[in-house]
Amino acid sequence: MRVFPRLTLQHPKSIRRLRRRVRSHLSVRRVYYMTETLLVVVLFGLIFSGNRLRFIDGFGIRADLVVALFLVALLIPLHSLARRRLLPRIESHYNPVPYDEHKIFFDLGQGTRTVSSIDQLYENLATRIRDAFEASSASIFVRDEGTGDYHLRVLSGLSQSSPVNRRGKDSSANQHALGSHAFVVRRLLNLSTPLTIEPGELETWSQALHSTLPSQRESRASEHEILKLVKARLLVQIRQKDELVGILALGPRRAEFNYSASDRELLMSLAAQLALVIDNARLTERMVVQERLRRELALAAEVQQRLLPSRPPELVAMEVAGFCEPARGVGGDYYDFINFDNRQLGLAIADVAGKGMPAALLMSTVQATLRSLTARNGSPVPVTPELSKIVGKLNRLLFDSTNGEHYVTFFYATFDQSTQLLTYVNAGHNPPLYLRADETGDFQQLTAGGLVAGAFEDSAYEQESVQMKANDLLFLYTDGLTEALNLTGEEFGTARIMETLKSYASLSVNQIRDEVVNRVKEWCFGMPLYDDLTFVVMKVK
Repeated sequence: MRVFPRLTLQHPKSIRRLRRRVRSHLSVRRVYYMTETLLVVVLFGLIFSGNRLRFIDGFGIRADLVVALFLVALLIPLHSLARRRLLPRIESHYNPVPYDEHKIFFDLGQGTRTVSSIDQLYENLATRIRDAFEASSASIFVRDEGTGDYHLRVLSGLSQSSPVNRRGKDSSANQHALGSHAFVVRRLLNLSTPLTIEPGELETWSQALHSTLPSQRESRASEHEILKLVKARLLVQIRQKDELVGILALGPRRAEFNYSASDRELLMSLAAQLALVIDNARLTERMVVQERLRRELALAAEVQQRLLPSRPPELVAMEVAGFCEPARGVGGDYYDFINFDNRQLGLAIADVAGKGMPAALLMSTVQATLRSLTARNGSPVPVTPELSKIVGKLNRLLFDSTNGEHYVTFFYATFDQSTQLLTYVNAGHNPPLYLRADETGDFQQLTAGGLVAGAFEDSAYEQESVQMKANDLLFLYTDGLTEALNLTGEEFGTARIMETLKSYASLSVNQIRDEVVNRVKEWCFGMPLYDDLTFVVMKVK
């Protein structure tokens, strides 16, 4: 049997929540009126109690009523006088410190000079605005150009235990964002002045979530959580022309003072400056990204250049030279010389479909695969190397790695120095030009082979042999050479290559290479390269 009644104590968290609610509704004026009311109650309590009340009753039956009316008549002018004289002085003492508009703009400008990153810039601006208006917090949301959402870039004035500070800046920018169709965002787009959020509005919005559509409930709940997180009391549009590029959110002011009309005007002027800062920050971030990409591209170009032969092999029966100039720093063209014990030379040239980094990555795969397939590990060179099987394996490996989505035009040949026999396979590549040194001076195009490599899993290839003689010339090239355009849009073409080769066939391969490069560069003068420029010159001694 219970003797004493059960006592239930309020949970400490509930007490803290109640304390925060009470403090949020307190202001200097309210505290003053509460104190004044308390003093009046104490005064009346002292006068109309105990011996003092009996003393007043000694003057008559209605003496206490007369005294009460007299005190009310006395307190009314005193209250009016205190409200006009005393209350303004108290409020001026506790009011936010008056700010100098010019000093705020000057401080913001000075603060931007001491930062070393975009995040520090936003942090510095938010802190200075928060200090100038004595706000509990200041947040800056910046619109993402890709998604249109407004990501929280900085939240100044938040305690270290807050979720944003615990997760870090990068995580907060990704986790906390107001959607482009958020309720407050749509309201800001339609308003020409800052949006004030009263303390009870967020609670009302939270309670109204149950009446919203299920498809919108999650986004609205996320929006309310973010506004609570940043303690939003005033939202200021950051506009650039007619575009809302960001949002400045300010928390409650010290002692719960409201933002005045002059505060809002100044904040709108500051928001105009922030729009320029955001625009410059975006430009800076783009420049940083472009510089990073430029460095990565330069490194990739250097790595790709190392995949190409550093110098041609020095052979007794022939001489060879190559040239490769990517159109975009890195490219999908490739050529290679594979020297087999100074007895045979392997010649390869390839053109990967596509341009830029993806083509360069596939080109490196082709180079590594070919080197692996042609490695003989010291074994004697076969009399008739089966190049068709090598290209067939290369085709299947490329198909397996790209699933047929990318392909390579490929030409591979071996030259036997003792017999001067050239054996080749052409997998959909531009037919190399074979110029005989006899009286006819005719060109033969090497077309035997099969389809492009990597497009089909079971492609069959055939090889062919050509008996070369002294001073015969072989020219391997990619379509970037024939399709090089001049200012009128005309292609360089195969005929001009043949003409150039005939004109300089008596020169060394290095001289022929240089003459071809000069002719193409003169043809393309004033026009950028549309495709990679790659070719190989081989001449029998």
